[in-house]
Amino acid sequence: MTLLRVGLGSLFVASFVPLGCSSAGGGADSPAFDGGVETSPPPASAPPQDAGAPDTGRADFVPASRLAVACAAEPCYVAVSGNTGEHVCGLLKDGSVRCWGRDTRPRAETSPDEGEPQADGALGRGRVVSALEGATPAPVVGLTGATQISVGKNLGTCARTGDGSVYCWGRNEYGQLGRPAAEARLAVPTRIEGLPPVSSVALGGSTGCAIASADGALWCWGARDSKIGRAAAEGESISFPPQLMTGFRAPLRELAIATVRTARTMPFADTIVALLDGRILASLGELPAGESSQPWSPAVPVPFELHDVARIGAFGYLGSNRVLSRWVPESRALYVPAPYTVVDVAIAATQDVWSTLQVEQAGVLLSSGRLFRWGVNAAGALGSPADELDIAEEPRDMTHVAGNRVVSFAMTTASTCVSLVDGKVKCWGTNQRGELGRGTIDAEEHPEAEEIR
Repeated sequence: MTLLRVGLGSLFVASFVPLGCSSAGGGADSPAFDGGVETSPPPASAPPQDAGAPDTGRADFVPASRLAVACAAEPCYVAVSGNTGEHVCGLLKDGSVRCWGRDTRPRAETSPDEGEPQADGALGRGRVVSALEGATPAPVVGLTGATQISVGKNLGTCARTGDGSVYCWGRNEYGQLGRPAAEARLAVPTRIEGLPPVSSVALGGSTGCAIASADGALWCWGARDSKIGRAAAEGESISFPPQLMTGFRAPLRELAIATVRTARTMPFADTIVALLDGRILASLGELPAGESSQPWSPAVPVPFELHDVARIGAFGYLGSNRVLSRWVPESRALYVPAPYTVVDVAIAATQDVWSTLQVEQAGVLLSSGRLFRWGVNAAGALGSPADELDIAEEPRDMTHVAGNRVVSFAMTTASTCVSLVDGKVKCWGTNQRGELGRGTIDAEEHPEAEEIR
């Protein structure tokens, strides 16, 4: 039996998970989960009271760790990633990556020069992939030595390899995969040039970012026509290549990219979320949190900052007051048992033409392996039949469908996948694009979990 430990280079797994060594959840460095579940949230003015909870404001506070992976059989998955798009990728212990789900837009487009179908390449197979083929997990072509993956919302994926390089594949119309936007499709993993060795990478809908290994500085690339892009170097192209983001004070400790689906011409709006030294949450983009230290300028935006933060995720954070909070669609506490043991929080939202925000899909994972989900329950994404549950406004315990041994989770628009301590992956929800990895496609709902094939 091989023992692997998934590290905590970042809080959120739905966007990426590094492969490394750390303490197992529930050990001496992290409090044990108390097993209680709140049936209703306490008043917003009263933070949760947890007997024996650690003081996260103390300098010696050690954040909770994920559960360790003990491979029961091959293939052995150590992490999954999915950012409310329509495909999922899994990182295996041997450094390979397998993806499943949607490979391209509604139909493969035709090349005007060759008259042949073209695929976006979200699954990294180097060729046109039918919907049925995409329903079975298969290796990404030519990629080895991966230590971390991040699936974006817009049919793209990036992987960090052991030498600190970043390779991306899929749809690239905004330059979010680190290549000029003119290269709209990357059918196979392509190395991002001009980027120093990095310790982690995160991919949104129109932006990608990474933390430099040497000094912890933030580098980003992607759509220039965005609040993030206007903070990069000037240029005429619609995308910008990898740039040092000087507004974020190095070193960064954690990184996430939160994405909102909008009704605008560019349908994906990203927000960079970073944890700086001194327990400072710094954010820049569509929906930042906190206050700006400089006068706001739409031409040269600067990060907003929020202090006394112990951990960060996509639109969520754990404060030094032991309260787990979100700021999208509005600022408020998230009520889960033992919130100080959170190892992953991810929220994805939609924004209509009237600028009304709604949570699309969201999740919180605790160090005990307990997963909580909320948002839209189309096709049983939250583990309940759609006719019994439409939308969940509060985190719901997924133990009945996921068990309590979850190491990481991924979300598509209407499904959920989890990697477990035994190295297996299970999925539930919609299967219209093969998101469940069962080798089939259908229009039925699947609130029950099954192992991928």
